Amino acid sequence: MRIKVPITGTVINIDSASGDPNDPIKLINIDLGNVSWELIELDLVNDLADIEVTPGEATDEATDSFDAEGKPIYRTRPTTQAERLQYLNDLKKVIDQHTKEELYEMSKSARLKKPFKG
Repeated sequence: MRIKVPITGTVINIDSASGDPNDPIKLINIDLGNVSWELIELDLVNDLADIEVTPGEATDEATDSFDAEGKPIYRTRPTTQAERLQYLNDLKKVIDQHTKEELYEMSKSARLKKPFKG
């Protein structure tokens, strides 16, 4: 599934879409859930990253056991097809139900800084 997520950082050069090494261009600080993602395209005019997300093939779940320090012990198991679909639906819902400005506010991420109007 492809989604568009706001980006943050500082753009140095629009032609090569390069970012400041001290403030690189990246997705806002938002939990995407149990998915991996791959960048498809940066839209520096609209401050968005077009990404392809893939649901996680495994998940960790707590057992009823604890380690010697009292911390819960987790086990990893494969995700079901229904869980993978739910991960994608949950992410799409978060992105679709909020404006770009709301996502920036929720993530407490700064808007993308760039040396041009756009």
